[in-house]
Amino acid sequence: MHRLREPGSMSPGLINKETPTSNTDAADSLPGQEYLAETLSPEVSGTSRSKRKAGTLKQDPSDEKAMTAIKRQRNTMAARRYRQKGRDRISELECALRDMEHERNELRLQLARREAEVAALKEMLRR
Repeated sequence: MHRLREPGSMSPGLINKETPTSNTDAADSLPGQEYLAETLSPEVSGTSRSKRKAGTLKQDPSDEKAMTAIKRQRNTMAARRYRQKGRDRISELECALRDMEHERNELRLQLARREAEVAALKEMLRR
């Protein structure tokens, strides 16, 4: 299934000049402010990288902390969306249940009226 991007979200390679790049407090930031420090240029992210073979690159502990904070923020937002989706689904099901109960009650009433009509017609035939 193809997933649409949320409004305000940007591709990881783009930089929003109005949004601060620090993610010190994950709870204060919005979903559109999730930026990877590694996708930013060294001038913007404040870190420089050496050119080594993949797998031999050692990360700075502060980068690891920043990445952990970003991952935690993403996980928090994903968990919120997941829980909201569940609440929305329950709400939809409850609404559908109310509609079905209403329809069932109307059909029961209609059946009772027709049964009464049949009984009245049978009584008329007996006379």
